[in-house]
Amino acid sequence: MKALLSVLAMAIMILGTSWITPVRPGKSKGVIKTTNTPAPNFAFFRTHHQGRGITATWGLDQNSGVSGFIVQKTYEDPGDPYSTWDNICSMNCGNERSFKHEDMNVSPGFISYRVIGFLMSGGTIMSMISTERIVSH
Repeated sequence: MKALLSVLAMAIMILGTSWITPVRPGKSKGVIKTTNTPAPNFAFFRTHHQGRGITATWGLDQNSGVSGFIVQKTYEDPGDPYSTWDNICSMNCGNERSFKHEDMNVSPGFISYRVIGFLMSGGTIMSMISTERIVSH
């Protein structure tokens, strides 16, 4: 009985695959070609004290496809999905290799920063989170 079922299963597989018509190169039959261009990623994101504020610097592995950025900060727990992130800066993405924003409006405490990049395709990318501690002014 097992042998009969095995033969029947193999026959169904062979018949099923014979109906599939391969698409030869240059002969597309309704096949949509997509480009496999990888989405840009953040190459680095750093923050550090500078004077009485915090300077955030970041760069991308490639700038193509990115229209702009928003820099955000929070004094709340950055790992909490319900934390409030304030937009502190927005800028266009040019041909530069790196970008910078100086936040001079800081209060004592732990401040976390992140950058959101807006893709021309409508998506977004997000940097890592960087946290600084301000003791006092």
